[in-house]
Amino acid sequence: MKKVLFSLVCLVACLLVTSCGGASTPADAAADCVELIKAQDYEALVETIDFSEVEADKVQESKDLFLALFKEKGGKEMEKKQGITSYTLVSEEIAEDGKSAVVKYDITYGDGSTQTNTFNMVLVD
Repeated sequence: MKKVLFSLVCLVACLLVTSCGGASTPADAAADCVELIKAQDYEALVETIDFSEVEADKVQESKDLFLALFKEKGGKEMEKKQGITSYTLVSEEIAEDGKSAVVKYDITYGDGSTQTNTFNMVLVD
């Protein structure tokens, strides 16, 4: 059950991750997110999520919810898997309009397990 919940949290986060300012490509932005997960900097990770579809008065509540989920479930899962040791870009598919992309990374954990994660990126600004 915990694996399903953690996977769901990761999926939701990956669906909402945005590409903005600092990174030059969607793959770079997704790599930045993986680095934030690796460092367990969940506050910064929450700031990469696009909340433009959320009502203005609910944005902070949504951020707090994601932060709590990342800290509780993500932290435990990272501890169990002994953190992230490496990650490799599998693919980057940018939409024709250039406003969205799908990026896939293989992530290797300290316990030797690997997982392919999909990041659905949205260009903001």
